[in-house]
Amino acid sequence: MAHLGISTLSNLQLRGRIATAIMFAFAGIMHFVKPDIFLKMMPVWLPWPYELILISGAAEIFGGIGLLFPSISRIAAWGLIILLLAVFPANVNVAIHNIQLGGYMSHSLYQWLRLPFQFVLIFWIYYFSIRKQKST
Repeated sequence: MAHLGISTLSNLQLRGRIATAIMFAFAGIMHFVKPDIFLKMMPVWLPWPYELILISGAAEIFGGIGLLFPSISRIAAWGLIILLLAVFPANVNVAIHNIQLGGYMSHSLYQWLRLPFQFVLIFWIYYFSIRKQKST
């Protein structure tokens, strides 16, 4: 992996970036596999809900993959942060209207805890993919 520049990353940063990449790639794939779940989340005032789900899913997949390549990882990370901010209204919509998504995702506590977790994800992305590492 040295040809990708990954050998220069700290072990912790590399693990965090890979975990983030896997999480976003998986979440993005789910937009295509189970779009009905994401359709329920969409606020009614947004146009083209199905298309927005596919676009956000593709953005998550490409953003996750982009994190694995140091030459574009910072751009991918900023893109994922912008995406998290863009989809925040859908998460608020789910919590306010207690939208039933199935399983644990339908529990009101989960829906409300999901809101601050978006900011934890933003920090996670920043910490592992944008923040400059100190030289050792």
